[in-house]
Amino acid sequence: MENSAESTASSSIIALKYGFIYGLLSFLFSTLVNVMGWAEDFQESIGWISGIWSLVLSVTILLLCLREYREQNEGYISYGQGLGLATLSGAISGLVAGAFNYIYIQFIDNTAMQRQLDLARERMEDQGLSASQIQSAEEITSLVMNPGVQFVIVVITSVIFNFLFGLIIAAVVKREKPIFE
Repeated sequence: MENSAESTASSSIIALKYGFIYGLLSFLFSTLVNVMGWAEDFQESIGWISGIWSLVLSVTILLLCLREYREQNEGYISYGQGLGLATLSGAISGLVAGAFNYIYIQFIDNTAMQRQLDLARERMEDQGLSASQIQSAEEITSLVMNPGVQFVIVVITSVIFNFLFGLIIAAVVKREKPIFE
């Protein structure tokens, strides 16, 4: 019983460490994109770059996280432990990135959302949508662009994606303890 308590504390600390690192790096990248104005200039290419950056960063952080846990636990990690650690790390990174994003949007650059709405409006006009269609889309978009709603979306998305990546990475990193040891 004592061993599982130590293992849980260890996994929580590791998930906290790597979740914070991942959340901070994700926030810094998105802030860099906004501050430099890249989101407005190269919307589609930034989408690809952002997606690739997120994928590489997420996989790298999860690998490091699960390997550190395995090293601290006599070289063993079960599939369930790895998946749980990946999911917990995702929750923490989502909370960190979401909180920083909320603070940025709410207190530092409150025009960021309006710029995104204006950009979306321009794109809809370029596609030839009618004024009523644009207005309906703007109403829905403005609900989602609320900083509080974005916080929730960031947390949920981070948990889901880290869980999905964890399904694969935990299978790669796992090393079961022998039964008769």
